[in-house]
Amino acid sequence: MLFGVLILLGTGFPFVANAWESNAQALESLQSYTGIFQMPTARVLPDWQMRMKLGYADPWAYYGGALGVFDRLEVHGQYTRTGTITAFPGYGYGDTKDRSAGMRAVLIKENDFFPQVSVGFYDATGNGFFSSRYITASKMFGTVDVTFGVGQGILAGEYTRTGNSAESFLTSDPFRATRPFGGVEWHVTPDLTLAAEYSSLDWGNMYGYRDSQGKNLKQDRSEIPVNLGFKYKLTDHIHATGAWMRGDAFAGSIDFAFPLKPEGLLAWKKTPPYEPTEKIRWEAYEQDNEGLAEIVARQIRDQGFKNVSVACSDDAVWVAYENNLHLSGARSFGHVGTICDQVLPPRIQVFYLNIKKGITVMQSLKMSRGAFNSFMDSTLDKEGLLTFSELHQYSDENWKIFQQNAELPESEPVKPVSLTDSRFSFSIDPKIQTFMNNKTGFFKHKGFIQARAGYRPWYGARLSGEVQWVLFNEYDEVDYAALEKENAVRTDLLEYEAASDFRVSMLALEQKINLPLSVQARAAAGIFESTYVGFGTEIFRFFNDGLWGVGLEAEWVRKRDPDDNFRLRDDIDKWYTPAFVNLYAQIIPSLGIEGGLKIGRFLAGDEGFQVNLSRSFNYFTIGGWYTRTNTDMFKSPKNRGSDQAGVFIRVPFSIFRNTDQPGHFRYTITSFTLDPGALVRQPGSLYPMNPWAGTDHIRRTLNDMKIY
Repeated sequence: MLFGVLILLGTGFPFVANAWESNAQALESLQSYTGIFQMPTARVLPDWQMRMKLGYADPWAYYGGALGVFDRLEVHGQYTRTGTITAFPGYGYGDTKDRSAGMRAVLIKENDFFPQVSVGFYDATGNGFFSSRYITASKMFGTVDVTFGVGQGILAGEYTRTGNSAESFLTSDPFRATRPFGGVEWHVTPDLTLAAEYSSLDWGNMYGYRDSQGKNLKQDRSEIPVNLGFKYKLTDHIHATGAWMRGDAFAGSIDFAFPLKPEGLLAWKKTPPYEPTEKIRWEAYEQDNEGLAEIVARQIRDQGFKNVSVACSDDAVWVAYENNLHLSGARSFGHVGTICDQVLPPRIQVFYLNIKKGITVMQSLKMSRGAFNSFMDSTLDKEGLLTFSELHQYSDENWKIFQQNAELPESEPVKPVSLTDSRFSFSIDPKIQTFMNNKTGFFKHKGFIQARAGYRPWYGARLSGEVQWVLFNEYDEVDYAALEKENAVRTDLLEYEAASDFRVSMLALEQKINLPLSVQARAAAGIFESTYVGFGTEIFRFFNDGLWGVGLEAEWVRKRDPDDNFRLRDDIDKWYTPAFVNLYAQIIPSLGIEGGLKIGRFLAGDEGFQVNLSRSFNYFTIGGWYTRTNTDMFKSPKNRGSDQAGVFIRVPFSIFRNTDQPGHFRYTITSFTLDPGALVRQPGSLYPMNPWAGTDHIRRTLNDMKIY
């Protein structure tokens, strides 16, 4: 009952102004969330701070992490290995391993009068072995942080694995059984903290002391509800915790905490300043417009940019290129603008800088040469530069102005420079795929060498090939059968992945076209993935300078033979025809929050929608998706009524390098493989889910232009 009353009180004034900043720290618990040892505090990790965790408290081992968002939220998740319970006896799986996740939200920020007050929940989906929800308050008194809270579920001593789902616990009666908990953290030094907590757990009712049928597994437990210990910062990023739990056992953890920023593990080397020779400057001074365009294009290409095209008029230069050198589009503007400023003669007073993606200009910036120089010299701020500039999502408006001022015919395109890029590209990478949490083993791996090649036969076209040489394969040990006879579009993956033969995983030709009214289009044909071959098409257009967009997408695919790279499957001659309306919006551009919505027919023919939501900051992205479809067509009870969901983090390559570099690595965690809500991989996609595609991001990061 107390829990429900406190929620009502807390939500009455959730956002009190933070007039006083405390020196409180969001220190790690033994688990993934911020807390004392087993009890949560009201603290949350700072915005865009991440923590990775390895912890142990008999009989549990914890592997997980947490992330702070907006200084108001903390999301966390982990795997918990329970050493007293064997899962799937006879299969060699070993100890039970359970996935769980939770979230904490700050209702009241700490100030002179109020403590910090937060509400949270844990283990809200799946088995619900460790489900809890709570409200807690923390207040600093000098160097001592005092926490008091009340909790339900395991925090009220309940055995939560009672046959009901974790979701039903989360939405259950707020006035159910409730217990208080609390503790103190004394920050003896900036690096050392001593801590004590009063635990509300009933150890005898915890999963691990009881099995999933409620049988008591351990009789020698202590009933002392107090845990004591310390937390110590070994380095700025590595923290250690040690504790004496309930008077009879040691526990500990190691944490790796770090801010998400593009300059990560290694400090970036400065970009070498561009300085042309006097010969190049003199040649540029003497050339006509066509010759001048060729010189500028050569200098930009020699710096490493690709797909460069340049045109010059008597007083302006038009430059279009692909940003394959910098993580930030604004940094590429600064780099290319500096090349133009150093090479071009004084008569050129207007720069048109355009960033391409393939054949389409996605950012177009017009600015005067004087404004560019003043900005780079810091005599003009970002707002001043934007006052004297024109920034657009597409190039149409700026190109019309350039043509009119240059008195060029409307039909004349930007002429490409004679120095073209190589039509061929190639890469070889080691890859590991993991099938997790199958009863034959928690991890089952497939390792292979993946070779990728690309060839551009003509303008806008790309032939993409991808092959796999398997090095080792444990997928043939996985016990996972197709759930459907006719509509198994994903649960038959072992028929394609269990074999270790050489496999062509993509061989497709894609053509991109710029249609009238700035509509982008693409069409593809060939082998799209290990399972499917066929045709795909898509159109898309941004509106309002990239703040939102609309598109259409469709595929027509057949299943491939699992054993032959170039045959269709004989026993399944069905054509699969997914089709969607794609909607995109930058919901809160200043915070990097974007959303997407796919509405239509998914791979198995099930109709429904997929919602995508993500937040990007410092070129990192965290996000997730949720898919719901009409599953009445499926026969398997596991497919019927199932919704698909997943989360991901996208990390810039630059955190692993000592230089500014474009590109991202994406790591995805998704639910069990089922057939509803499935999609087909394509060689490319116009549906963006990319907050850096809009001009708003360029405006906010314009200071990145100052790369020297």
